Amino acid sequence: MKKEEELLNSSVVSIIEETNSNINQNIDYEENISNHLRESKTSYEKRVLKDEIIGFSFVLTCNFTRAINGLLMKYIEKTYPNYFETIPFLFIRASMIITLSLSTSFLTKEKILRPNEIKFKLPFLIRTNFNFFAVSLYTISIWYLRVSTVQIISSLNPIIVTYLSIIILKERFYKRYIIGIIVCLLGSLIIINNEKKESHEVKVTKEEIDSEIKKGEFTSGMIKGILCCFGSTLINCAVDISNKVLAKNKIPITTQLLYLGIFTLSYSFIYILITQRFKYCIPYVLFSFLQGTLFYIANTTFNFGIQRIDLSKAAPIAYTKVVFVLMLGGVLLGEQVYFSDFIGAGLIISYMLYNMKYPLIAKQ
Repeated sequence: MKKEEELLNSSVVSIIEETNSNINQNIDYEENISNHLRESKTSYEKRVLKDEIIGFSFVLTCNFTRAINGLLMKYIEKTYPNYFETIPFLFIRASMIITLSLSTSFLTKEKILRPNEIKFKLPFLIRTNFNFFAVSLYTISIWYLRVSTVQIISSLNPIIVTYLSIIILKERFYKRYIIGIIVCLLGSLIIINNEKKESHEVKVTKEEIDSEIKKGEFTSGMIKGILCCFGSTLINCAVDISNKVLAKNKIPITTQLLYLGIFTLSYSFIYILITQRFKYCIPYVLFSFLQGTLFYIANTTFNFGIQRIDLSKAAPIAYTKVVFVLMLGGVLLGEQVYFSDFIGAGLIISYMLYNMKYPLIAKQ
């Protein structure tokens, strides 16, 4: 009996020891899993943060390039008033875009897709065709409205893009986007408002305006200008959304810009044939080629940027273009800078820095 009891006790002790050993192993295993998950999460967060910093850098580069491009456009228009006309200018620029697209494809060995090979037909159609119409409507709006009015309406673009990207692209919504848009829009309006101080060109006198209002002709022109400006803004929003769809689905930017150039060249050529208006000189053509090169760089960097960050987060960064134009205009063109410009720029830059602190860890 004693031997049996000893054997039984020994067996019980053995089972208990084995159970404890298994429990300890399970605890160690769970701790290892937990540590691995923590390390994976940290690694993932670092990777996302790195991606977002790169994305921000590309989008900022895009807006800096667009600012230079805008000033260059202003310089071309002022320096060559006898040659500059929007549609023929687009014709020259489009030829440069086509050349750059084909050259990039050749050097990088990247295949140019045919339209029938692209799955997303509507976004591709909007991306490659509608830029021409957006620029045309914008030009018409300038005929009827002050530049500051056109810029204010155009500054609604990031607001519309942010909400469309949330609705159409199902991107995550953050309350800080509303705060950011309000802050950046306010900063932009402060800077744009200073254009009134710089504008010395009077297109019509007060008496002429009063006379036109009485006849109803001036107000109809204003309505045309406002409609064209809103149309241009909405088309640009659709182009941005389409750009994100194509970038998300890895449609090469060289393919996008090649067909954008081809369609723009075609539409411009038709206009030139109908109107028989196409003036040029060598310096004007060279500056137009440079503008096309900057356009190509801006679109390429924007595409790289929105591959890494949500469009709803990239949209408010568009307001930095106003800051870049302000700085470059003062340095390169000698335009006057006011104290309120620094307030507006400070608001925009402050939000950019604030927004960059919040990477989208929960990216889908």
